[in-house]
Amino acid sequence: MKHMRIPMIILAAIHVAFAVFTAMVGAFADGGSIPERILVSLVHPVAAVLLLVAVSSSKPLARRLRRVTLAVLLIAVAADIVLAVLIGQGVVKGDWSLPLVFAVVPVLGLAYISTTAREAA
Repeated sequence: MKHMRIPMIILAAIHVAFAVFTAMVGAFADGGSIPERILVSLVHPVAAVLLLVAVSSSKPLARRLRRVTLAVLLIAVAADIVLAVLIGQGVVKGDWSLPLVFAVVPVLGLAYISTTAREAA
């Protein structure tokens, strides 16, 4: 998995920029519920930064930091899937595919971190 480190760093850095930009825009947008605002303004940027830290570290992450990172990434992905389903059902307004766009890099990150953790053990 070492050959995937540089591409994951690049993806994670792009994801950080995307999440931070969206959080800044979302903070000024009209509409949206409190859970949606928390997802866009807090969960996505925190997950993106944790992912970037995890993939850019040359040493394996400490067990606690790895667990926290995996947990936050899982929460972000699960929330994005739930939001996409709610939008698809018409419960929430929006484009159902947008939350799934936010989930792509974290899903790849979950796989990368899990695999590298097993290789290091």
